[in-house]
Amino acid sequence: MKIISLRYTRCYLLPVGSKYILIDSGYEYEWDRFTKQLSDLNIPLSSISHLILTHHHDDHAGLVARLVEENPEIVVVVSKVGAQYLLQGKHVHPEGSGYINRRVAFLLWFKSKFDKGWTHTFPAYQHRPGDVLIDGTVKLRDMGIDLDGVIVETPGHSDDSISLVLDDGRCFCGDAAANFLRFAGTKYAVIWVDRWDEYYNSWEKLIALHVKRMYPAHGKDFHANKLIANLRKNSKENMAIVTQG
Repeated sequence: MKIISLRYTRCYLLPVGSKYILIDSGYEYEWDRFTKQLSDLNIPLSSISHLILTHHHDDHAGLVARLVEENPEIVVVVSKVGAQYLLQGKHVHPEGSGYINRRVAFLLWFKSKFDKGWTHTFPAYQHRPGDVLIDGTVKLRDMGIDLDGVIVETPGHSDDSISLVLDDGRCFCGDAAANFLRFAGTKYAVIWVDRWDEYYNSWEKLIALHVKRMYPAHGKDFHANKLIANLRKNSKENMAIVTQG
């Protein structure tokens, strides 16, 4: 396994024969950083056979259109719901969603004042006939990936969130969990949640699948027992709700 560390997002490259599966991309403005790290790893763009998008947000989907433009052979794997969001080229959130607590909300407000590229938008992407749209639980081998594992729906951060769970216990969860800003009380949750009940239900789903190690998009990997120890430790009452529109 190889890791591409972008400004905020970790992207994972899983070897499958002579090819690689890429999990998530980064912001639209990170193309040069992405391709430099790919080159440093001696991995040509042409060797990426599949791109698995854990969800549609700009720090995960910002490079999708460019990657497919540069390598049309890439098969994009995204949830059925997420494919529709990619067409809009922006974050989609329901009413009542927001930052998980006020400390996180303040830190991200402060960040927004200095990061002008943080717009919550990305180049829209129209899925193609050869792409894979996830609906439910799908085995990797059934979508042409020669690995033992499944892709499962893990909503809560967003309703299109999916995670890749390998039979060896590794879980590539996108933002279904995180190891980021823990000093601000995140407790291994990501900084933004659409629905807390679904978020922790997704943790319970992963625990039931006997995952051993979590590989999040934000922060270093960690043992899955952290999910058990922190299950339902955050609450909707502490959220900083963001008004949509």
